[in-house]
Amino acid sequence: MRNPTIAALLIASLAAPLAAQNFRGVVRDSTSHQPIAGAVVMLLDSTGALLGRNITNERGQFSVAYVRVARSMRVVRIGFLPRELRVRDSEAVDQSIDVVMVPFSAALAPVRIMDRSSCPQRSDQATTFALWEQARAGLLNMVVARETNPMSVRRLVFERTLEGNSDRITRFRVTGDSATNSETSFNAVYSARDFVASGFSVDSGGTRFMFAPDADVLLDDAFALGYCFRLVPSPKNRPRQIGLAFSPSDPHPGRMDIDGTLWIDTAARALRDIEFRYIGTPPRWDEFHPGGSISFHEMNNGAVFVDHWYLRRVDATQTSVLDQRGTDFTTRTSMFATENGGELAHAVWPDGQAWNASLGSLRIQTVTPSGQPAPGAEVLLPDTPYRGTADSSGTITIRDLLPGPYSLRIRDSRMAELDISIPTRVSFVAARDSTFRTTVKVSTAEEYVAGLCRKDRQWEANDSTFILGRVVTPEGKPVDDVKVSFATKMQDGQWSWLRWFYRTGTDGVFELCGKLFNAGQKILIRVSRRGLTDVDVERTIATRLTIAKLQIEARP
Repeated sequence: MRNPTIAALLIASLAAPLAAQNFRGVVRDSTSHQPIAGAVVMLLDSTGALLGRNITNERGQFSVAYVRVARSMRVVRIGFLPRELRVRDSEAVDQSIDVVMVPFSAALAPVRIMDRSSCPQRSDQATTFALWEQARAGLLNMVVARETNPMSVRRLVFERTLEGNSDRITRFRVTGDSATNSETSFNAVYSARDFVASGFSVDSGGTRFMFAPDADVLLDDAFALGYCFRLVPSPKNRPRQIGLAFSPSDPHPGRMDIDGTLWIDTAARALRDIEFRYIGTPPRWDEFHPGGSISFHEMNNGAVFVDHWYLRRVDATQTSVLDQRGTDFTTRTSMFATENGGELAHAVWPDGQAWNASLGSLRIQTVTPSGQPAPGAEVLLPDTPYRGTADSSGTITIRDLLPGPYSLRIRDSRMAELDISIPTRVSFVAARDSTFRTTVKVSTAEEYVAGLCRKDRQWEANDSTFILGRVVTPEGKPVDDVKVSFATKMQDGQWSWLRWFYRTGTDGVFELCGKLFNAGQKILIRVSRRGLTDVDVERTIATRLTIAKLQIEARP
């Protein structure tokens, strides 16, 4: 009969969690004896399974927690030969382990060559794969740092619309990324296996989406098996760098893929960036140079991250134009390049270290028409999250500007409902580590509307009534070619329509200036569009400026 006491002890021991232990130590350079930051330290069991991993800090120190019996330690760091050590559990208890790493030499590096018969055989194959293993060590740092020392980040993303196939920016939009306080800066949408199988683009609903690889994709063996590698000598603009080029081993017609180069700084022992171009694109795309770039940065604490990136694709618009005879319409397609990307503006680590991007700034002195400071004045940069309110001296400072062209507008809270702001003559190009300074005369909403009326020849001196409105769809999109009419109520209660009316343009905006109405008076505004039922909206005239946002269904 089983002893119940022994059985109970056995059950208790199985139920209790294994006590965690820590391997700690320091990793040093065998030549300089200096500590090595950013080395990835991995503990393995007797089968080679991973028990735990971490990266060394700026002092070369590491601590790796594990629960099962450790038998070996593997240490990798870009710029050094990988190191394998046998370990005993007793070492985790009473002493720190010193690990010495030898600077990388292709002649000495152990090489893992994968069988890829679809790639051409090269005389520098061993060196190429030795360098690829070095690049993998740098990429692994990014993944492990994200796991063990996650950063809190703020990203800014942008879209640049270019003129044709040039680099001239016709529209520049910036948004504060919704992933504020995320733990990573850039992520690929799909896995390496998906990209190898299906390429780096997806056509969804008539829109072509383009993608790029991240560290997880490049580390995956599926990527190494799906691409051929070769060495690229450094050009003049990349001193002390060496390139590792990659291209698909089995390109498919009609499938968009990438052909690129990963650049490694041999002096700094660091990843620099990836440049790539899209291949398998329509022939007409070639002159637009579709592709992209991903840039890396390494902190003193050893963490590596992506600090900025962009993807360049090709878009098109179609317009209807009359033929030479002026009788029939033909469709004309205009192609242009668009760049989507982002930058890491700020990053903070749990150990207190922080990183701030080298971005631009704007300093504005706001003044009234008489030249006095305008405290409380609000400004904005259109198509961006950048805003500012003047302090008691009329000064506004806006920071973290991504490099690019901007214009400046005045914000009036009364017009915010219409998503309209007041333009100024200020336009500038933000540059890194630079402050653009300017003085802006703050106009009122009434002055802005009066200017619109003068342009439309409906302004007279001393006009006292201003109406500004916008016709939009229920989704908020402006509606053009809409007739806007006005009526006043007679003594008998009937509405009397004015002979004057307004027809909206592409922005859906309409205005009225005059002496026709008095403050507190009720008026009727009618919105008419061919094929749709008229919409009537009653409004009460404000003391100076009446705002009217009118909704109408889009034309079927």
